[in-house]
Amino acid sequence: MPDARSVPVYDNQHVHLHTYLNSMENILPQRVIGGDNIFGNGLMESKSLYLYYFNALPNVNFIYTINGEKSLDAFKKAFADRIVKIYIREEIGDKDKEYKHDLALIVLNNESVIEFGDDYCEILHNGTSPDLIAEVTALVRKYRTREKRKKYEINLITTGERGLTLKAMEFKRTKLDLSLYYEDDFTAIDQLIYKRLNTNDDKGIVLLHGLPGTGKTTYLRYLIGRLKKRVLFLSPAVAANIMSPDFIDLLIDNPNTILVIEDAENIIMDRKTSGNSSVSNLLNLSDGLLADCMNVQVVCTFNSDLSQIDGALMRKGRLIAKYEFGKLSVRKAQQLSGKQGYNTVISQPMTIAEVMNQHEPSFEKKEIPIGFRAQF
Repeated sequence: MPDARSVPVYDNQHVHLHTYLNSMENILPQRVIGGDNIFGNGLMESKSLYLYYFNALPNVNFIYTINGEKSLDAFKKAFADRIVKIYIREEIGDKDKEYKHDLALIVLNNESVIEFGDDYCEILHNGTSPDLIAEVTALVRKYRTREKRKKYEINLITTGERGLTLKAMEFKRTKLDLSLYYEDDFTAIDQLIYKRLNTNDDKGIVLLHGLPGTGKTTYLRYLIGRLKKRVLFLSPAVAANIMSPDFIDLLIDNPNTILVIEDAENIIMDRKTSGNSSVSNLLNLSDGLLADCMNVQVVCTFNSDLSQIDGALMRKGRLIAKYEFGKLSVRKAQQLSGKQGYNTVISQPMTIAEVMNQHEPSFEKKEIPIGFRAQF
């Protein structure tokens, strides 16, 4: 016989009360939202505000790269009869004369919230307003912005609120007499590299390798100053993850770009000896289906010998050019030394760094012979 204590018995009044309390338990937690949710990270949080107003989770549409302030002014005029409430955040600096737009949240009468930031518009809606989305999108895209490219720049990849982003760094253009700093055979290589990297809708890899101090970075700086395309600088750590979704999104937003990877040994080493998957990623990006869509070109510099590099990188159709930077011949080193104002007589091949800094003391360790052979 079952225990009477385990069998709940309700009359109709108790059943109605029980149902009511259950419904209140389900509703109340949704409606109680703390201030730390509304003001997440010091800003009004649009999704929490939507939940507060409409007790539902929103669908979200984003429009990037717009002038937020101009878009906001135009929106308030165009949608004046549909606006229920406007919440704004403005800022003023020490040198500013008036407050400037930073963030605005606009509640509309059709279960929608529109957020305007500095460079974006976010549409939060119930999923039944396609006409609203089209109307808002068409309006704010009239105020699209294009980041003005600095005259000479290289773009560093950084992590932002919306994933990977580019940080443009301006640098001084290098003037370089190739015939003075490099051997005579390099002029033709430079012309090939310059022509291909300035060609739109192109792809491929440039491999520049050689001893430290032989002028790889100097040439790279000179090359970048002549290119018309956007140049992205990748550290080896970032380059190892070039097939990640965030990185692919970045390339989709920046087609026809040139990726520069310095000290790329770990990225391009032969897969047979290293088991490195980064090479496969690089191959896909430079000559796979992905390359046909994005038209990305890659420049790798490294100190290792070519024999240690994966052979697939040097396949015809994929390789734009390769060049080994070595020590300058005695004739070239003597010529460069004289141009720098030195009276030194050069008797052996030297790197560019050795010629340019011959007035500085050397801290390289010299091997001291020991044992039997040291006596002779």
